[in-house]
Amino acid sequence: MTTPPRPWLTNDHELYGAADTTAASSGKNYRLGRIFGADGRTLILPADHGTMLGRLKGLEDPLELVRRFLDLPCDGFLLGPGVTQRTAPWFAHRNAPARLLTLDSYWRGEDVGLSVLSTSMARAAYLGVDAVKILMPWDCPPSERAHRASFLGQVITEAEQFGLPVMAEPIVLTNPRPADAVAIEGDGCRMAAELGADIIKVAYPGDPDLFADWCRELGVPVVILGGPAEGATQSLPDLVSEAMAAGAKGVTIGRRLWQRPLEEARELFVELADIVHPTAG
Repeated sequence: MTTPPRPWLTNDHELYGAADTTAASSGKNYRLGRIFGADGRTLILPADHGTMLGRLKGLEDPLELVRRFLDLPCDGFLLGPGVTQRTAPWFAHRNAPARLLTLDSYWRGEDVGLSVLSTSMARAAYLGVDAVKILMPWDCPPSERAHRASFLGQVITEAEQFGLPVMAEPIVLTNPRPADAVAIEGDGCRMAAELGADIIKVAYPGDPDLFADWCRELGVPVVILGGPAEGATQSLPDLVSEAMAAGAKGVTIGRRLWQRPLEEARELFVELADIVHPTAG
């Protein structure tokens, strides 16, 4: 029996064995197929920053932001639970973009950070989302890393029961970024893959050879984040082109888009869509 292609998977890895035909595995495959296109790539617009950063420039009205980008070639939106619920009617049609739900929030104190669920896995399923996303700060003491690994592992275990893919975001939150930030995030990516994350979202390390190694070794789709617009040096199209050529399966870029004037942001989004999904010819 020939297995249908699953282009969102990297290398020749199979997400499930041939005998795994459970409803949960079927649901996960269906949802991954909504997030990633026929070319195995995705362009996601995150508008979930309010779940941790509050009221940001350009995201004062997240519903209006989603509405302004709905007519563009967007594969998915990354949203908080409240925005996901209030915009649900806009996505209730056959060709709607996927929706990914930010499931947690993170609060850093003087010595240790605290991760908390901002909604439940059951509510994510009720909302009909296609994946959940967990932040994974990794520039922290070993004791906190242990808690973070346990937290992510528990989320992945529960998500399996609902057939929901999990996107993990290993990240260095220290500002300015330390000299070993890339190495820390690379280790976080490996941990996320080992724990069973289905998609890994990470900052592009700036080294295409290193990033190609990550994409080849992790065995799950890797998508890059954009980060804050302040301090960015490389142009966004150049950054995305380099990352995609090195093996990225997509991008999730928010602030470096929607903190621009609207028409400029829309034009740039279309340009990025052409890079992520180049037309054959």
